[in-house]
Amino acid sequence: MIILGLMVNERLTENIVRQHFYSDPLCKSIKIEEQRSVNRRIADLMRGQSKTGKKGIGAPDLIVSFPSDSRYLIVIECKALPAMHESLDRTQITDYAVDGVLHYARSLSAEYDVLAIAVSGETPEELRVSHFLWHKGEPGYKETPDKRLLSVNSYLHIFSNEQFAGNLRNIDIVQKAIDLNMVYNSYSISETMRNTMVSAILLSLISPSFKLGYAVEPTIKSLSESMIKAIETTLTLNQVRNREAMLGEFRKIQNDPLFTQDYIKDKHSRKERATLEVLKEMINYLHKYVYPLTTMEHSGYDVLGRFYTEFIRYAGSEQKQGLVLTPFHITDFFCDLADLTAHDVLYDPCCGTAGFLVAGMKRMFREAGNDDALKTRIRSRQLVGVELRPNMYTYACSNMLLRGDGKSNIYCGDCFQIKDRIKENHKPTVAFLNPPYDVGVAEQLRFVQHALDVVSPQNGRVVAIVQMSCAIKEEKDLKAVKQELLARHCLKAVLSMPDDLFYPVGVVTCIMVWEANKTNKGRKTWFGYFKDDGFEKRKHQGRIDVRGRFKNDVHNRWISAYRNLDEVEGLSVRHEVTADDEWCAEAYMETDYSTLCEEDFLKKMREYVAFSIANSKN
Repeated sequence: MIILGLMVNERLTENIVRQHFYSDPLCKSIKIEEQRSVNRRIADLMRGQSKTGKKGIGAPDLIVSFPSDSRYLIVIECKALPAMHESLDRTQITDYAVDGVLHYARSLSAEYDVLAIAVSGETPEELRVSHFLWHKGEPGYKETPDKRLLSVNSYLHIFSNEQFAGNLRNIDIVQKAIDLNMVYNSYSISETMRNTMVSAILLSLISPSFKLGYAVEPTIKSLSESMIKAIETTLTLNQVRNREAMLGEFRKIQNDPLFTQDYIKDKHSRKERATLEVLKEMINYLHKYVYPLTTMEHSGYDVLGRFYTEFIRYAGSEQKQGLVLTPFHITDFFCDLADLTAHDVLYDPCCGTAGFLVAGMKRMFREAGNDDALKTRIRSRQLVGVELRPNMYTYACSNMLLRGDGKSNIYCGDCFQIKDRIKENHKPTVAFLNPPYDVGVAEQLRFVQHALDVVSPQNGRVVAIVQMSCAIKEEKDLKAVKQELLARHCLKAVLSMPDDLFYPVGVVTCIMVWEANKTNKGRKTWFGYFKDDGFEKRKHQGRIDVRGRFKNDVHNRWISAYRNLDEVEGLSVRHEVTADDEWCAEAYMETDYSTLCEEDFLKKMREYVAFSIANSKN
C-alpha cells in the first residue's frame, strides 16, 4: 500500500502483535489463528461480516481463543499507520483499526465475551493500541484505559473472571511440568535429580549476572560453576538458614552425566548432543516460560512456586514413600479452618515442599494489609517448618525463597527431636500438617499429637489432613493415641474429604481440627461430609475447579456451616465421640434414600464389575 508516496506495510504491525503473543509465558495455553478460525461457532458468526459490506466472511487479522474455556475470545485488527487508528465516529470499518475490530466484536459478542484490540504502527516505538471489552449479549462495549499491548495474564484479568484466569494458569503450569519432565526423561535424568536441577536453575535465575551471562558460558563446567556461584550468592544475600546444607544438595547435580560429559544421548532420537547445548536449552526454557510467571500475582513468586510444586508432583515417585502433596485449594482452606491471622506463628512439623507455609504466608500478608513492618515480621519470625529429608528440605527452602522469602525458619531434622527448640524459640500458635502416610495410622496421629504439644503453651489450634483410616480403624495402638489426644485436647471438627482429592494418588483422607488444652468430654465434635468440592478431573490437567463451583459456592457453604457448627442435612452433623468411636460424618449422618434412583444402582454395579475384573487373578 502507498500513501502520499510512502510505502506502508500492515504485515509489520501484525508481526509485532504476533510476536508479542508468541513470546508470552502463557502462549502454550492459548490458540492463535489468522483471519479464519477452524472453530465452527466463530466461523458461523463471521459469515456475512466482511468489512466490504458484501456477503463474504469476516477476516480479523488475529483471533486468540482459550482451549480451557470457550466463553472468551480476543480479536485483533491491525493498521500500518497510526493515523489510521480510529475515525471520529468509529464507523469506517474498512480503513481504521478501531472501527474494524469493533465491527467484528459486535458479531462475536453474540456468543462470547470479546476483548477487541486495535493496533496501528509499523514499529514498537510508534505503536498505538486500544482495548474494548464487549460482554456476551450486551448492546455496547466498554473501553479500557490500557494503551499498550499487555501480557496474556493481564488480559485474563480484564475479563474479570479470576476463576478462569486461575484455571488457565494452573493448566499451563501443569503442562509445562509435564513437558519438562519428558525432556529430562529423554536424557535419562533421574526423577530426584530433576527436582534438584529445576530448583537450582530457578534459584540461579534470581541472580542478575547469571540471567544475563548463562547463554555465553563456553563450557559445561563453566556453566555449572556459574550456576552454583549464583545460587550461593542468592542464599547469602537472603540470609538463608543452613546455606551449606542446601549448597551440598545442589552440588550433587554436578555429578550427573549432563554436567560431567561433553555429550549426552537422547534415548528417543538415539542421537548424541552436546551437554552444553542441552543444558542451555533447559535454562532458557525456564527463563523464558516459567521465570516470568513470577510477575503474575501480587504475591510475586507464588505462580512460580505452583509450577515448582507441580513439577515435583509429576516428576517424583515420592508418593510411594509416603509423600502426598496437598492440593493448593486445601492449603488455602486450612487457613479458613484455623482462622489464621497476621499475628499467628504458623508451624508445619513435616513441611515437605512448604505448601502450608506458603498458603499461610499469603493469608497473613493479606490480613496485614499495607503494614510492611508486619509483613517483614511474618517473613522473618512467623513461619516455622521442619523437614526430615535433606532433599525435600532443600526444596522447601527453595520454594519459600522463590516466593521472595529468604528468612523463614525451616529446619532439617526430626521434628520430635527438636520439639523443645521449636516451642521455646518460636512459640507457634497454629500448626498445619499433612504427615507421611507410610508410617501407619497411629504414627500419623503421633505427628498431630506432637503439633498439639508445640502449640499448647499458646492454647493454639492444629489442622491436619490424615488418612481416613486414622479416624475409623480399630487398631490397639491407634486407639491408645486417640485416647491420649482426647484426654488433653478438643476434637473440634472432622471433615470427610473427596475420595480423589489427591488424584492421581489414590488415598482417602479426612481433615481434623483440634483446639489445644480444651476438654473434649461433654463437647460435640462437628462432622462434615465434604465429598464434593466441585473439582473435576481433566486429562493432563489434574483436578481443577473448571466451573468455579468450589470458589463461588462450595467453599462458602462449607465454611459457613463449619464456623456456625450448623447441622445441615446431607452435609454435617454433631456428635460426642470417644476413642472407641469412628470419627467421620458417615457414621452419624442419616442416609437419605429418597434421592436414590435406578441409575445409582446400575452405576455401582458397573463399578463393582470393573473392580472385580481389574483385580481378578485369572
